[in-house]
Order: sequence, then C-alpha cells, then structure tokens
Amino acid sequence: MSVLEKCKQITSFNHCRDETISRKVIGRVLEGGRNAPSPGGVQSVKFIVVETDETMEQIEHIVDDSRVEEAPTAVVVLTDRGRMARRFGREEAIEACEAESSAAVHNMRLVESENGLSTVRFSGFDGEVLGDMLTCPDNVVPTDIVLLGYTGNPVPMGEKYGMNEICYYEEYGNQVSTFFDGPEWEGVSEERRIFRKKYKGFRDKLSRIIRKVL
Repeated sequence: MSVLEKCKQITSFNHCRDETISRKVIGRVLEGGRNAPSPGGVQSVKFIVVETDETMEQIEHIVDDSRVEEAPTAVVVLTDRGRMARRFGREEAIEACEAESSAAVHNMRLVESENGLSTVRFSGFDGEVLGDMLTCPDNVVPTDIVLLGYTGNPVPMGEKYGMNEICYYEEYGNQVSTFFDGPEWEGVSEERRIFRKKYKGFRDKLSRIIRKVL
C-alpha cells in the first residue's frame, strides 16, 4: 500500500472495544511521532502514554469528550517551549512547537492506521492545566492528545475538495483543467505534459482545417 493510500485510510471512532494495545504497537506509534520533521531540528516533542483510569478521567475533564472514557490508551504530545525559544525566540516558539506537534501527530496516525487502530485527536485545550495535572515542568506544555483504539465501526475522514478546486498553476485562481481529480494524476509536471499534448493536438487539427479552407 502506498503512503498516499495510507493517508486516505486514517480513521477515527465514536466507540471502541475494550482491548489492550500491545507495547510493541504503541512503541511503533511513538517512533512515528519521534521521526516527524522539527523546525530547525530542535526536536521539542515529548510523549506521555496514559492508560490508568484516573489519568484518563483527568483528560476527559479537560477535553469534555466521552470517547476518552472508552479508549484504552491515550498519548499526550508535549512540546518543550523553552528549548524551542532558544532557537527561535519566545514569540515564535509557540507556533513552531505547534507545527512540530502537528507533524508528529500525523506520523503517529499513519502508523496507527497501518496497525489497525483508529484514532481521535484533540488540540486547542488548556495545555497548562493538563500540564499541571501531569506534573510537567513550566516550559513543557501539552499541545495534542491522541486516543488509540480498536473499533468495529471506524469513522472515515470527510470528503475532501477536488484537487482542481484547491491547486493552481503559478498564481492563485489559475485553474487549467479538471485533470487534478483524476486517479492517475501524478503532479504538476504530469499535468503540464498532458496539457501540452492536448494543445499540440488542437493546434494540428486547427492547421488542417485552415489548409482545407485556403
């Protein structure tokens, strides 16, 4: 299966089974997150694996979502803002940390999907409150939470906009054709090749018509 196909097969859940996730699988998921790109190579991301009922209840209180109660495992993604600030400055550190956390979560969800798991991601919560609950240092703040679980009813991602609706040539709004939506589209270079071929065919046809008229 290609990476593109894996991206399309990421799922979430409304309900999941009460089934323990093996340490081996969790380790693979964390490896995916650890190997995500990092702004400036700072590597500010850290992880807390949560499985106890008490801590899961604390997370549920923070995000106010009943799915936390059913999930056997959650991974809290932390970022070290102090470390990032030494590279980019305090003002830009928060944005850089959030970018790194998002990249880590995406990698984790790809690995989870590969291992038959569905996931739920939470962000935008009060990270400082959760950080206090998890005894994090002041400079280390939770930015994302990922629930892991096995489910018999995975929820697929919503339908995406067509490629021709969001991708342009050279400048915004310059939509050349609807070939972006084709299953065989292989990028801008391929689209240009197709366009040149169609243009050449049209030009040759027009030349034949002109010769007949003249």
